[in-house]
Amino acid sequence: MKSSLISLILTLNMPYINCNFNITPKPVYIALKQKDTSVFYNKLQDISNPLSKNYGNWLSLQEVNNLVESNYNKNANKIVSDWLIENNFKHIDNYGDSIKFTAPEYAIIKLFNITNNRYQIPFELSDHIDFLELSPNRYIKTTKHNYKTSDSTVDDRYFGRESMIHLYNLPNSSLNQVVSVGSIEYQSNNGFTNDDLNSQQSSNGQSINNITLIRGVNIGIDTESELDVQVMSQVADDSELWYWQSPYWLYSVAVDINNAVKIPDVISMSWGWNEKDQCSITDCGTSSSYDYITRVNYEYMKILLRGTTIVASSGDAGAPGRTAEECNINHPVNAIFPGSSEFVLSVGATFVEMESVNISYVTDLCKNDSCVKGNIEHVTNYANTSWTSGGGFNNYTNSTPYWQKTEVDYYVKNAPSLPNSSSFNVNGRVYPDISLVGHSCPTYLDGSPQGVDGTSCSSPLMAGVVAVINAHQIKNSRQKVGYFNPLLYHIFRNCDNCFNKINSGNNWCSESMCCDNPTQYGYQGINGYDPVTGTGSPNIKNILTFLDTLFT
Repeated sequence: MKSSLISLILTLNMPYINCNFNITPKPVYIALKQKDTSVFYNKLQDISNPLSKNYGNWLSLQEVNNLVESNYNKNANKIVSDWLIENNFKHIDNYGDSIKFTAPEYAIIKLFNITNNRYQIPFELSDHIDFLELSPNRYIKTTKHNYKTSDSTVDDRYFGRESMIHLYNLPNSSLNQVVSVGSIEYQSNNGFTNDDLNSQQSSNGQSINNITLIRGVNIGIDTESELDVQVMSQVADDSELWYWQSPYWLYSVAVDINNAVKIPDVISMSWGWNEKDQCSITDCGTSSSYDYITRVNYEYMKILLRGTTIVASSGDAGAPGRTAEECNINHPVNAIFPGSSEFVLSVGATFVEMESVNISYVTDLCKNDSCVKGNIEHVTNYANTSWTSGGGFNNYTNSTPYWQKTEVDYYVKNAPSLPNSSSFNVNGRVYPDISLVGHSCPTYLDGSPQGVDGTSCSSPLMAGVVAVINAHQIKNSRQKVGYFNPLLYHIFRNCDNCFNKINSGNNWCSESMCCDNPTQYGYQGINGYDPVTGTGSPNIKNILTFLDTLFT
């Protein structure tokens, strides 16, 4: 009976079926048009300001949903929901300001008249829907570097846990599962193995701690996924580890996170693409990349309101970015999203200078002088590491966020040079916020360690740092740090020994070359905050001591 029914369905819909399509249900995410979202922004700014009496009063899922309930366009929701029901779609999740439904691929193609991977919103719904998110149009495979450099000044030895303890003053203690940290993987990226994770933990002298909280599919092995989960664990020893994988892109994943009952305290995203080119990844319909980013940022605000920290890579292709690897004079600097979002903690990358330092490491990984021992950092650059840490000014923020405005104004006034004013948004949000090592990060693949590069290392490293800070806060009966940016810059202004200063370098190279007339293609480091390495790298114990003083 079942096979006969399927045959009938297929026969009735044959004009809309291609042999490449199947009847497996797939989700469709509908972004509904919204009212003013300033209520979310204002609430977030209040409870994340360390000088506010409401600091740390993060909201529950129900409280966030109450804000959504008071603000979304109920008429738009009803019209779209009724339309789906009238078209016999029953598997509908209604989130108020968005709707998610599942249906066979052929039915989705028919419903939205999809041709050449382009959908059409029915005319009667065009006033109520911003865009849909379906499977990505373009798949981004982040490139991982796995080689020794030709620059003798670069320390190619592993940046293991003992190196982290030495360079960043990391407390050598277990977090005892009181906090959680998770990596987010997109576009059906292959996964990780607990065997490799356990090898990393054992070699670093850590607790054996499997990932059991998995959302989505964990199939196969990919360097990106293995790197992300292992370096998070390397810093946040014995934290609750998450792995969240999705076939989709930024908006869809943010919607799913927002509507999950339980989510990690910290999430790390080592993915990104040109802000102005988001609609080449996902079909935005008649909306623009600006519209898409605005909606993703709105979803990020909801995540932050729940007290979760969002950490993101600043990119591996310098200020030019991966869409201008060959130094395109028409587009010399290109902000990367989500690393450029004001609602993420954006992380750049450094390498450690080779030094002869007499330190006796004891872990299996670091015996025989196989781990980094120096304490002088430089920004990763094509000239040294064959890739360049990203940074710059974002495109779509109308005014620099209050929490970094002092630092940004100082940089603009004191920078030796800046790109042409037509190339960047001088009033934008500037990134990265902080930098950590992104070179020769030890990653076990099929049981063997390899040195892997990228801000895909420095971002989960920083996520682990935030987990350490959260554990310290909770131990002292305080709230986790949540939206960390306002607090980070407050610490930077008021604690001279909380950051390791990195006062030189630039990001006007990419992964392919260094640009001629370099000052048009990026930014120069200065003594202080800059869009090259941000505030510098963290001195973790000193940050914890400062927090004890701040919140006494």
